[in-house]
Amino acid sequence: MKSYVVDMKRPLHRVRLSGMIYSMKKRILILTILLTVCVVAPIFAFQFSPLEQSFAPTGANSTKTYTIVNDSDDSIAVEISALTRDMDSAGRELNESAAAYFSIVPSKVILRPQSSQIVRVQYRGPRTIPTELSFRLRAEQIPYSQGRATEGQSMFNFLYVYTTSLYVSPTRTTARVQVDSAKPTLTADGQQVMTLTVTNAGTVHQILNGAKVEVTNNATRQSVVYEGAALGFVNGLNLLAGKKVTVQVAWPQNMQFPTNLTDAEKVFAAKISYNN
Repeated sequence: MKSYVVDMKRPLHRVRLSGMIYSMKKRILILTILLTVCVVAPIFAFQFSPLEQSFAPTGANSTKTYTIVNDSDDSIAVEISALTRDMDSAGRELNESAAAYFSIVPSKVILRPQSSQIVRVQYRGPRTIPTELSFRLRAEQIPYSQGRATEGQSMFNFLYVYTTSLYVSPTRTTARVQVDSAKPTLTADGQQVMTLTVTNAGTVHQILNGAKVEVTNNATRQSVVYEGAALGFVNGLNLLAGKKVTVQVAWPQNMQFPTNLTDAEKVFAAKISYNN
C-alpha cells in the first residue's frame, strides 16, 4: 500500500495555500469595511404614524394627532407638511403645498434620542365637502448636527421621509366607478388597441384591487374580460373621487378591428368590477 505525503514545499501547494490566505484576507477586509460603514454612517431612523386618517370638515374630528418616535441614539430634526393630492389621466400623482388647508403644531421638531412627539393637525379648509378631498401628510427628516461632533462623520446622510394618506370626508358617501368608454384605437406605430376610460363618479376614493373590465361588442355580442396585468396600472389603482384615468389595453383576438373608427366607441359597452 502506497502512502501519499503532501509536500508543502511543492509550487502547486504553495499556490493553493496562497490563494486560501488571499481569500480569507479579502473576506476580512470586506467585513471590516461593512462594520466601518455601520459605525461611521449610522442610520438615524424614526417612526411616524398613523399612515392613513380621515378628517371631518368640522367638529371634533376635524383635528387629529400623529406620533413621531425617534428610536435612534442621536437627536434628529423632522419637518411636517401637508400636500394636495391630484391625479392625471395616466394615474400619476400630482402634489402641491396644502398649507392653507391645515394647521400643524408643531410643524418642525427636534427629538432627543429615544423620545417621541405628538403632532396636532387641524383641517381649516372649506366646511361644505360634496366630494372627498385627498391630501398627503409628509414627515421629512432634515439635516441636523447640533450637539454631535462633526469630525470624522460620513459624507453620506440617510434621511427618512414618511408620506401618509389624509382624507377629508364628504357630507354624503357614495361609491360608483364606471367605464365611460371602450374605444378602438390605432397607436402612432400602427398597433390596434382598446382605449378604456375609467371614472370614479362616486364621492370617495376607491382602491381597484382585483379589477376586471368586461367589454362587449353590442353588434356581435362578443365579449372579452381584462384583468390583472392586462389592465395595466388600473388594477390596484387608488382612484381618487371625481378623477378619470385612461389606459390602452391589447385588442381582443376574438373581435374584428373596425375598418371605420368614426364613432366606433359607440359599438362597445364596458363595465368594471373590483374587490371592495
